[in-house]
Amino acid sequence: MEHRQYDHVERLDHPAVEGLLIGAVHVFPKIDGANASIWRNAAGDILCGSRTRLLRDEAALQGFRAWVEANMGMLQHVFNSIPETWRLYGEWLVPHTLKTYREDAWRQFYVFDVFDHATGKYVHFDSYYNELFDRGLRVVEPMVIILNPSVDQLYDQVKANTYLIKDNAGLGEGIVAKNFHWVNDYGRQPWGKIVRTEFKEENRRAFGVNEKSGEFQVESAIAEEFVTGHFVSKARAKIENAILDEDGVSVSDVEKASQALAIKRHHVIPRLLQTVYTDLLIEESYHFVKKHSDPVIDFKKLRRFVTAAVKKNALDLF
Repeated sequence: MEHRQYDHVERLDHPAVEGLLIGAVHVFPKIDGANASIWRNAAGDILCGSRTRLLRDEAALQGFRAWVEANMGMLQHVFNSIPETWRLYGEWLVPHTLKTYREDAWRQFYVFDVFDHATGKYVHFDSYYNELFDRGLRVVEPMVIILNPSVDQLYDQVKANTYLIKDNAGLGEGIVAKNFHWVNDYGRQPWGKIVRTEFKEENRRAFGVNEKSGEFQVESAIAEEFVTGHFVSKARAKIENAILDEDGVSVSDVEKASQALAIKRHHVIPRLLQTVYTDLLIEESYHFVKKHSDPVIDFKKLRRFVTAAVKKNALDLF
């Protein structure tokens, strides 16, 4: 089996997840770390990957490959006990945006999904939990299972997510809703998410030119509504972690990591500007088109406003 990228988790109002909430819905806590996967190839070798690529270097993905090597005995036991077509997806918990996780939670792998290549679908939680947990893996458990949940009920679970969070240190990133007996009209199983408002850091109105001129510019509105501090910091964390991986520097070595990133600052800035703009178009276009009723968008102007929003939310770089 080759590397397979984990499916994008959609917002609950996205058309790709229409019908997801009809039936028994497992509500899981959303973890803010690095997406990772582990699988076994036809030769019996256990391999691992980041969201986008096979990991070969031991220091890759902030030490995840090294963790896999260190736990190879346990992983061999796991993969000898499960179908050979199963692929494990999880979160490698290294510092990302949320910094309030318990000290004992860091640098661990938390399985949150299992994909079966034989069926082309995600395996039901009840089918993989004991198989993995009993053999030493950490498995993310559902907070609750709700039959035909309302959105309000799911928001209540967002407010209850303290999974792995330090005592009295607030809430987690949000929740992920999964319906293992559902597929969308395209035969896919994209899950739905709710990210809490505080974590998204909703921006106040910016770019005061609009108010002064009295003219509404949809490009400005899109940038200030969607290119939030969290949106920028997520993209920045991915880029900086990739750079540290390339240099073989651990994020836990704060001083060395800071020095390495300072040297590569001229690489971070253009990558950040492009990544934020690309992520905006890929992840949020449905939402801003819907919100602004099929607007006519000047994409050159939109890019300029996005650049301004990135600069505002990453002042130390600019």
